[in-house]
Amino acid sequence: MSGRPVRTLRALLRCASCRFGALYYVPFCAGMATAGTLNVVTALLGAAFWLTLGLAIEITNRISDRVEDELNRPERTALCAAVGWRRLARVQLALWALVVAAACAWVALDPNALLALLLLSGAGFGLAYSRGPRLARHRALVFVVLSGTFVGPFCLGFAAGDPLGAASDADFAALGRFVPLFWVMTFFISSLAGVKDITDRVGDEAIGYRSAFVAFAGRHGALALTALAAVPFAALCAFVAVGSLPPRALALLVFFPLSAIVALAVRGARERPDDQLLVRETLYHHWLAFTSATLLVLFPSAALLTALTAAWLWWLAASQLLHWSAPLRLRDLPRVLALASDGGARQAPVPVTVAAAEANA
Repeated sequence: MSGRPVRTLRALLRCASCRFGALYYVPFCAGMATAGTLNVVTALLGAAFWLTLGLAIEITNRISDRVEDELNRPERTALCAAVGWRRLARVQLALWALVVAAACAWVALDPNALLALLLLSGAGFGLAYSRGPRLARHRALVFVVLSGTFVGPFCLGFAAGDPLGAASDADFAALGRFVPLFWVMTFFISSLAGVKDITDRVGDEAIGYRSAFVAFAGRHGALALTALAAVPFAALCAFVAVGSLPPRALALLVFFPLSAIVALAVRGARERPDDQLLVRETLYHHWLAFTSATLLVLFPSAALLTALTAAWLWWLAASQLLHWSAPLRLRDLPRVLALASDGGARQAPVPVTVAAAEANA
């Protein structure tokens, strides 16, 4: 393969945030591990499926958000231009065709009405995030969709089991154990996922959209942001108290200070785009770490540990080599702590305006 196709492929993988497939893959493997159907074959097939679907979702988002991304993320837009917008559109269609073909083959090999429904809804929400109703621009519904990045893959892995149809029928009554986990993860994602919008204020406001999290951080102080970060952990404690989750789940409270740090760093990073990108990157690592730890605590198994280790190796390698922004490094962590300290010390609400954001850029 000559140099130009390699550069084009790398630009494609970078602008399409190829690492994000790990966010879907981790709960998917946990679902299969819970159903007892996680093995080398299912893990590899699942990895291929979620990488393809993740790329399809991200490229669709790049194309639909081209106008605001030219303001928000010029470096990512430059990668899209290097691939070529017409070529990117063709790749988008090819990827969605692969998703449809894989889903049809999956259902044919393992006939299951619930499997078909979950595959259809997963692809549907992935498209609707950027096309049609454009759920990404609905301040409330966007959190439902983002929570679905955990809920959908877990349920799909649990219900479908082995894509080759070798698994026995799952005992869906066991999904009752998933209900408290669903709420903890939904609260976690809903409380922090909006941090990703802090880098996108200029372009978002230019098209008339304002992130609910950015607005909340602008109106409220450090105490309110800390309380917001505490919501999933309060739910966790409540579920343990009533016996819905095992006492070992309290070990996850170690992540609460990290959530508070990420939330407070938003206020401290309001003046520098580089700091905003750093906080955004910290959020995504924290998101995957909390998800992985939660699943291992609640559904411990050697097979799941192996799958999650592979997912993390992909995540770290792709973050380092195949992502559009700079990777998070250990030497960056003191800066994140400094931003959180600065954000916690500020008493007045942070004004969030297009003019201020443009001046900072």
